[in-house]
Amino acid sequence: MGWYLWQFVLTSLQVVALILTPGRQPKPGIVRMSIDGLSDTEVTVLVVLITITPDTLVIAVDREKDILFVHGMFVDGDSEGFRKSLGQTRDRLLFGVRARPEAERKRGVLA
Repeated sequence: MGWYLWQFVLTSLQVVALILTPGRQPKPGIVRMSIDGLSDTEVTVLVVLITITPDTLVIAVDREKDILFVHGMFVDGDSEGFRKSLGQTRDRLLFGVRARPEAERKRGVLA
């Protein structure tokens, strides 16, 4: 949660800088992101996290092909870098919501 809030603050500052800097233009782009192996609930939460971030927006979800199409304001020709940052969001989401049996065993929850 803390990581996501920090990312939210950073992207908010980027948008504010764009607004306050005369002549500065965003360099947007759209990337395709794999959602293979994610449950419907995980996809929904991921879409919400991406969409509420100030510089990104999920524009389409294709469950048959397990992909999202995401628009970013600051892609600037670096679609791989943008895709990587989206992947970090996905990975941290999954780390937070999926059970980790090894951690449960250490706490004595699982036999």
